[in-house]
Amino acid sequence: MKNKNYNLYLLSLFYAILITYIIPWTTIYHGDFLDIGNYLTRIEYLHRGGTEAIHTGISWLFTEPLWKYIIIAIGFIFDDYRLALYIISIIIVFLYGIFLFKRVDYYIGMILLFNPIFINLVMAQIRSALAFAILLLAYDLSSKRWSIGLAIAAFLIHASMPLFIVIYFLLSKLNQEVAPRKFYLITIITALMFALFMRFGVDILLTLIGDRHAGYSNVIAGASLSYSIVWFAIGLMIAVFATFENEKERIIAGYAILMTSFFFFSSLLGNFAQRYVALTMPLIIISIGYLPKHYKQGTYVVFFLYILLLFKYRLANI
Repeated sequence: MKNKNYNLYLLSLFYAILITYIIPWTTIYHGDFLDIGNYLTRIEYLHRGGTEAIHTGISWLFTEPLWKYIIIAIGFIFDDYRLALYIISIIIVFLYGIFLFKRVDYYIGMILLFNPIFINLVMAQIRSALAFAILLLAYDLSSKRWSIGLAIAAFLIHASMPLFIVIYFLLSKLNQEVAPRKFYLITIITALMFALFMRFGVDILLTLIGDRHAGYSNVIAGASLSYSIVWFAIGLMIAVFATFENEKERIIAGYAILMTSFFFFSSLLGNFAQRYVALTMPLIIISIGYLPKHYKQGTYVVFFLYILLLFKYRLANI
């Protein structure tokens, strides 16, 4: 068992270094990831003694203070700020890899995780990716105290993390109360309600608490239906055909169904939701593994072809 865990950690670390540091994405994409410049500017600003708005009370909790401390620490510890961001990306993929490779064949996980959506997440949107990776680690820990502590840390890095925690407990409760098919139907309906809230209600909430992200839903365009419908089809495949050995597997599948459906409904409403699929990519890949053999193999093939199309589209728009 110890040798197996050691191999898992080593494989995850190798994969993390490969897709974040060794592969020259800035050369391939002929430019930097959009958010990297913002991170570098903020690190330099805070390191030089720059100040930001002061928040108190509940609004302070939503300013992601732990991330700010990480940014400040980078300014003091590293001369090369970009290297520090690469290290964070390596940690993110390492944690994702550990979670995924212990649940699916490693070669399947490595191939399907290697896609433009996930790469953009771990290389550009590293704040949300780091927070969710910490949640994945918290899920796998046997110590309740450590799990709660890590969940709090994830929230202090990215303010959206309580939403993912609430969704998990909601799915756990539904799993105990309703029959399997009804569970999946309610999950899809919940995704629709979630999409409606994100489109029409979230800005009101963010404005009330003074969050800087208020109004972003009106600025960032949603993905096209052709881009999101593949994920919805995968979610429906899981809902209709997947089989499970235990309740934990059903909850993971419910999470995958909810997030793929949410992405689709958000596209219908013109809202940006690609990052939610990116964040929960391991859960989607794991859930495909619950399908019967032929459905699973066929879905893997469709997923792989979709990845090729994503890369083709990404490179064609450089």
